Amino acid sequence: MTLFKQMALLLSLFLLIILTTVLILNFQSANRGVQDRLYEDAKNTATSLSLPLGGANGDLSIMSTMINATFDSGNYRKILLVDIENNILYERVLESDIIVVPEWFRELVSLKAPVASANVSAGWSQVGILSVQSDSTYAYKQLYTILIDLLISFIVIALLSLTALNLLLHAILRPLKEVQKQAAAITKNEFIIQENIPYTKELADVVLGMNNMVSKVKAMFDKGNEELKAHKELEYTDENTQLKNRKYLIDRLPAYLKVDSPYEKGVNMIVAFGGIIEANEKIGHQQVDKLLIAVAEIFRKSTKDINDSIVARINGTEFSIFLPGYTGSDAIELARSIQKSCFNAIDSAGLDQHETFISIGIYEYNHKDSISELFSRSDNALAQAKFNREHIHLEKADTAVEVMGKEAWKLIIKNAIEKNRFNFVSWSVIDTKNRKLVHNVLSIHLVLDKNSSYGYAQFMAPAIQSGLSCDIYKKIVTMLFNDSHTLLSTSTYSLRLPQEYLEKEDTYLNISDLLRANAAMLPFKLIIELPDRLVRQDSKNIREYIELFRRYSIDIGIFEFIGESEDYQYLQDLRPSYIKAESSYFLTQSDQSISSLRLITDSVGISLIAVGVSDIDTLDMIKEKGVYIVQGEVTETLELA
Repeated sequence: MTLFKQMALLLSLFLLIILTTVLILNFQSANRGVQDRLYEDAKNTATSLSLPLGGANGDLSIMSTMINATFDSGNYRKILLVDIENNILYERVLESDIIVVPEWFRELVSLKAPVASANVSAGWSQVGILSVQSDSTYAYKQLYTILIDLLISFIVIALLSLTALNLLLHAILRPLKEVQKQAAAITKNEFIIQENIPYTKELADVVLGMNNMVSKVKAMFDKGNEELKAHKELEYTDENTQLKNRKYLIDRLPAYLKVDSPYEKGVNMIVAFGGIIEANEKIGHQQVDKLLIAVAEIFRKSTKDINDSIVARINGTEFSIFLPGYTGSDAIELARSIQKSCFNAIDSAGLDQHETFISIGIYEYNHKDSISELFSRSDNALAQAKFNREHIHLEKADTAVEVMGKEAWKLIIKNAIEKNRFNFVSWSVIDTKNRKLVHNVLSIHLVLDKNSSYGYAQFMAPAIQSGLSCDIYKKIVTMLFNDSHTLLSTSTYSLRLPQEYLEKEDTYLNISDLLRANAAMLPFKLIIELPDRLVRQDSKNIREYIELFRRYSIDIGIFEFIGESEDYQYLQDLRPSYIKAESSYFLTQSDQSISSLRLITDSVGISLIAVGVSDIDTLDMIKEKGVYIVQGEVTETLELA
């Protein structure tokens, strides 16, 4: 119960008790007044009637006439005249009650009309004793009217008082509501500075304290942001040519060398300079550096129109031009063009093309290659290029013998989509420090029948080649919400959604409809993982997705993080639950970079998760980097607390 409700309840109760007490006291006072008036009326009537009765000289007919006249003109229960021997001379009694008040009121309020007596004398001779008792019926009516008036007054005063109390509490506690909003924002890792300082000293101290704390946390984030940007500039950029370096290339390669890469294959071109030592001796280091800068500009211009191309200087005399989706034949044409431009640059530098030259090794990779295979085969292509006449050599990845052709895969996948042939499988993400399960990662299997099924790594590549990957994700997202009962009900699950599916025109509308119909009935907590490359764009599209997920209490995670952004403010704005990066990324980062990243993530409550941790040795190295939450084969060997 909120403080406002508690205070409103207590003050309202206190106010009602006071008003009720006043009402009871007023009614009791009125009751006593009415009873006193009954006795006074009876007494006055007895006194005033006894005098004319005495003047009747014992004539009973005259006395009865006087008594009847008095009785009929007033409100009396009984008028009794007895002689000195207590014999009744005349009596007049009200024969029936006139009901003017509810029965409950007569039972609640007990009225006893007192009897007043007076002597009736004729000169010195006493005639008798006159007794008068007032009728209590009209007293009840009067009291009942008073009670109704008091109740109406009570209700009106109570309503006015409660309304005034409500307005007063709202006015007094308005600063507290602002404090509450700020506290709630802090729990969500939002940085809000409250500009309006409350007048109440206690609340003002709280607000100033919270503002101070938020300012410090925001300063920590900003400091980490600036440090990480500076480290990334140093760690990912070649100082001389301003191209990306080998470290950047290695961190980016996992996004292309995977089963669900958007490109099935591509080209990695290694360009190596020969005769650099002779060039240094001939024109000096500074001129050679200018030559390398000119060559780097040639690489940039030659690849600027190729999607997702990466140009990196991998050592002093070698450059890598990574071209996802590019073919070997196109790469040879590009290599010849680059070679020609480079020779022109060499001539312009005053060098001899026979002494200073470039060799280009081209490797047409397959997305199933590992990073080491990519580099070793690229180096082999370069070695071949150095010894042939043209200094250009193309080498292709071994073509694996596919069990099924593309058309066969396409038919199977289409059939699976139409007949719901997909099953969810999951694996664990473990907090190795506390030895606890963090969440389960969902993946899918394609099940043909009881005896045959295909893993994600088997069918997703041909699905991407057939243009069916988005249809698969549309199907499994629908399965996730409509068949959620097939999963465990007490766990947290995460589902990774690729960029091409999220950018599809009808995806947002489909997910919105599914969430509207099923989100409230999900028996587990859900985390949607979004690619860092898409999230850091901070586009209207991604903000709409995140707003939609948060509306239904679905957390956000980021995958394929390599710290490539020019500004990490988006992490503070979007506040994902965690960031997932390849274990190789964490292992190749400097301590300063990891420290800056942790400063950012710790200040806004974001966890770091290393994926692809396959063995204990890698796990130990990851822990030394301060990353304790891991995903990969090693989680199967860990015992939970």
